[in-house]
Amino acid sequence: MVAPAMAKMAAVPAPALETLPARLVCHDDVFVPYVMLNQGRIEGLNVDILREAATRLGIAIEFRVMPWRRLENELAKPQGSVDCAFAMSRTPQREQYLEFGKTPLQPTEYALFVRQPETTAAAAPAVTKLDDLAGKVIGVRAGFRLPEAIAAGAAQGRWTLAEVPTDTANFQKLALRRIDAVLADSSVGLYTLKQLKLADIRRLAPPLVRFDTYLVFRKNAASPALAAAFDRELKRMRQDGTFARISAAYLGVPTLE
Repeated sequence: MVAPAMAKMAAVPAPALETLPARLVCHDDVFVPYVMLNQGRIEGLNVDILREAATRLGIAIEFRVMPWRRLENELAKPQGSVDCAFAMSRTPQREQYLEFGKTPLQPTEYALFVRQPETTAAAAPAVTKLDDLAGKVIGVRAGFRLPEAIAAGAAQGRWTLAEVPTDTANFQKLALRRIDAVLADSSVGLYTLKQLKLADIRRLAPPLVRFDTYLVFRKNAASPALAAAFDRELKRMRQDGTFARISAAYLGVPTLE
């Protein structure tokens, strides 16, 4: 009586093992400090994080740079040339053809940076919030997507926007008192301050805008398992301090959370 029961149990198929690719090619545009080109080598904050996650999964990952608009177009094509990209914000339209994980790669914050308050008796009041910049000049990088509060205030004449081609130029102008504040991606701003060794500039909290960005894959039969695997390792890297260590190497502070 025992043998038939055992045979019946043995006939139940074992759960399928997670199958991951041996190699993965992932794309993004150059965006300091997340993705940078250094003498032909692609490196950066997000690159280091994804390389570590892929290593833990036993995947040989290769990074390639592609202009952002072309990258978006390739991902949207049914037979596009890109199967993996980062770091993308989640939208209903993108979710139709891209596999998003559940664990963000990075949060993105748009924040204001201002000079440290002076201690002299004649010093101007400290800037602690956006409204304190009424009548002042805010530096923005040309082409930067403005938060609604900044754009609306500029249209109403509450403050003036001064465009420059680079974040570096913006922070140099702030240090020289040619502008009163800088609008920038938080991580970009912190990295720029670290590179320029500017210690008398601070980031205002809370940020004006915040949203998460993700590693994404073209939707196919294997993409759910691949997204879940990276989710698992990215979560572990946050728990074991790897995220904070990599972030501190670029920004001088732990990663934004």
